[in-house]
Amino acid sequence: MMLTNKVIILIVFALAVVFNLQSVAHADGHSEILFEEDFESVTLGDSVEEGIKGVTVWSKEGPKGWVVKNDFTLKDPDVPLPDGLGIEEWTGWSFPQLEWWVQTAENQGRGNWKKAAGVVAVADPDEWDDEKIDGKSPDDVVKFNSILSTPTIDLKSIEANSVVLQFDSSFRMEKNQDFEIHVSFDGKAPIVLMSATSDDSDESVAAATFHDGSTEAFATSEDKVEFPMSIKVPNPEGAKSMVFSWAMLDADNDWWWALDNIVVTGAKSKVSTSVEANGKLATTWGAIRSFK
Repeated sequence: MMLTNKVIILIVFALAVVFNLQSVAHADGHSEILFEEDFESVTLGDSVEEGIKGVTVWSKEGPKGWVVKNDFTLKDPDVPLPDGLGIEEWTGWSFPQLEWWVQTAENQGRGNWKKAAGVVAVADPDEWDDEKIDGKSPDDVVKFNSILSTPTIDLKSIEANSVVLQFDSSFRMEKNQDFEIHVSFDGKAPIVLMSATSDDSDESVAAATFHDGSTEAFATSEDKVEFPMSIKVPNPEGAKSMVFSWAMLDADNDWWWALDNIVVTGAKSKVSTSVEANGKLATTWGAIRSFK
């Protein structure tokens, strides 16, 4: 049976409307990259205090828009931290060349992080504490607290509860250091996505609790330091932006936490639809080629 041009156009239109209605009801679940960072854009400078000198191996400044906040809490309010105490390269989160960091820190398992390469983000209170003034090391005077935050990430048109945060990480656990991952939506108070502390029965085990109430134990050692993460994020309906943060808290002369290859994804509807004042579905169509 021969179909007229008009019938063909009506069939195409009907099929398109059905597909569009399904998209409105369910969205399409398509996941796309909202943000990614491998720290390779960091401009590296020369080492400052570390024992193994290096050229273009380290930076205190992260990629554009990244923020580091340090709070070295005094253990005794009457005993201040002496000026210059603590290895400069590791005063809070910093951005070293991986191979140089492994070498100058005498490895201790750092070199077993195989998923990372090039420049990485590192909080290393172990290396920071390798200095004394008047017989005192930094951890005799303060607690190491440092928070690393992303630039603002656009969330407009992203489905609620569809965001996933993924990254490669390396750490060894020891009392008293704690880890936290936060997310803040539209500048509001942060939500804790993950918190980890040393297990009471074995301080080399990181006992982690996630925002959904689930838990996981990460057994660490010199040979086992590699822990890739994938965390579902409860982004609320209508949120327009978000910022992620990684916090190293209450550390003494402990170990480290390092990050690389950060990827944030979310689901976004492919079809643009709206509802007209009369309640009818309005859809923007491309030109339909006529059949002759």
